[in-house]
Amino acid sequence: MMKGFKQRFRSKSSSKKDKEQQSNSSTHQSSSSNLTSNNSNNSSPSSSSSSSSSNRKKDKHHSSSHTSNQTTANSTENDSKLSAPQMNSSTSQNSQTSQSSGSSFASHKDAHNPKIILNDQTNNEHTQLNNQLQPQSEIDFLKFHSSHSPFDKVPKDDLELKPKTPQRHSSSRFEPSQDQKPFEKSPPFDEVDPQFHLDLFLQKVEQCKIIFDFMDPSFDIQGKELKRITLHELTVFISTNRINFTEEIYKNVVEMFKINIFRSIPPPMNPIGDIYDPDEDEPVYELSWSHMQLVYEFFLRFVESPDFNNTLAKPYIDQKFILKLLELFDSEDNRERDCLKTTLHRIYGKFLSLRSFIRKSMNNIFLTFVYETGHFNGISELLEILGSIINGFALPLKEEHKIFLIRILLPLHKARSLSIYHPQLAYCILQFLEKDSTLTEEVIMGLLRYWPKINSPKELMFLNEIEDIFEIIDPIEFQKIEIPLFAQLSKCISSPHFQVSEKVLCLFNNEYFVSLVTENAENILPIIFPSMYELAKPELDLLENMNMSDSNMDYEESSNNWNKTISTIAYSALKIFMESNPIIYDRCIVLYEQQIKEDNERKQLRKDHWEKLERYVNSLKEGNLQSDVIIK
Repeated sequence: MMKGFKQRFRSKSSSKKDKEQQSNSSTHQSSSSNLTSNNSNNSSPSSSSSSSSSNRKKDKHHSSSHTSNQTTANSTENDSKLSAPQMNSSTSQNSQTSQSSGSSFASHKDAHNPKIILNDQTNNEHTQLNNQLQPQSEIDFLKFHSSHSPFDKVPKDDLELKPKTPQRHSSSRFEPSQDQKPFEKSPPFDEVDPQFHLDLFLQKVEQCKIIFDFMDPSFDIQGKELKRITLHELTVFISTNRINFTEEIYKNVVEMFKINIFRSIPPPMNPIGDIYDPDEDEPVYELSWSHMQLVYEFFLRFVESPDFNNTLAKPYIDQKFILKLLELFDSEDNRERDCLKTTLHRIYGKFLSLRSFIRKSMNNIFLTFVYETGHFNGISELLEILGSIINGFALPLKEEHKIFLIRILLPLHKARSLSIYHPQLAYCILQFLEKDSTLTEEVIMGLLRYWPKINSPKELMFLNEIEDIFEIIDPIEFQKIEIPLFAQLSKCISSPHFQVSEKVLCLFNNEYFVSLVTENAENILPIIFPSMYELAKPELDLLENMNMSDSNMDYEESSNNWNKTISTIAYSALKIFMESNPIIYDRCIVLYEQQIKEDNERKQLRKDHWEKLERYVNSLKEGNLQSDVIIK
């Protein structure tokens, strides 16, 4: 059984070798005939043009036969050596390739050597042996490179099937234009006749609709630079020339702005962690800002142009456009938010019909921020726009604007990220109070409603806002809120945080504030006197005991605040009441001493009750149940 199998295998292998020898011999004959034909062509230059077509057919035939023979030889021979027919075919192929690729060089060579006769058999064999060495060295190099390649160490299955984790980019993901055409450079406006400026303008705007991939910095660098130059040319042209804007221009410009700017804002880098701090955290910038900035600038010049017609632009800059523009205020790039702020403010000034819608849309953003998400990057920029809008409100204020103050602006004080936008918020509230002073009570009571309990930095912001309100407050309105306001200020004076206490006491350096307080000292001083007197007691005791040798007193025992500066400022504030209202001051001292006496009696009574209770418990432990303890 095995002998029959071996005989069949040997017969098949011998038949394969016979076929290979026959094919190699035919290849050798064809190559030798090709060499003789080349010799004949070289010997007679006049007949070379007539036999060029036959030579081309032979070239195709030899190239195909060479390829088939080379693959057969690689599959059968393990030592990677080329046979003599293969050497001849490779030699003829190399000579034909060089002859077809460098026709000019061949003609130049024929001019110097019109007749080349290859009749030396030894020279032919020597040339074939030299040509054999080069393919062999290339094969060895490829084998060595493939065996030592680092990619062979990684299985191909892992390369194909292993999922690639997408890299997280801080910038927005701009998708390049589908079926993107190359950005073609158009001529500058100076080189074109003025009557064709509008056509060239539209052509450049159409070119700027192409979006480039900025995730790969090396992708189409030339196209990115051409688009940047084109956007700059458009901005300069629209700023320095008067144009009769047509409806087609409005349509294309707005569409170009939408394509380049409108996109989905990615989620924040740290949505659950700490609030973004501009002074400590690294800023997040858009990768494509080099194009986006020029698009914003061009669109702003377009809207500000004296030739801008609101009627023609209404179908394109509509409510949907405004909503998309407001969504972009959540961008983490502060440069884009500044551009959006200016653009939206110009649109608000140009389109009267959109003003009410813009204000309502901004209110929705504020409400969502306060009561739902607690995160929105563009709150400060929106409040800046509102500050200029409030400044332009007509008097008397509409009920809509008062509701906006009470239900939108005041609740913004309760947000966790108040420090980011508090200056803009305080400015808006002051604008309302300057317009209508009767809103002071609503504002102060709203601030007291959202006053922080244990957040000292936030408490300092509230005190800064109160200080600004005191600059413009009406004396009649001050009397309405003096009792609840100074009850809170008294707590701040007694605060263990020295900055909070110092901030309230420094209000007495303001002349207008002192005049308001001294005029209403009968109601205000009894409220704040206990906390101020406790802070100033070390200074008062020091003045009473000037003749004592030990002038260094222990502030920790005599005051609830360890800062000596606070004690000095509190004494200066009390001195104002001593000089302006001595009768009220003396009355407050009597009331304070009486209150201290009552507090001490209450403490002593509590202490006695605990001692009686302790004696009763001890008697129960000893088993003496005859005596009862009466606690009154």
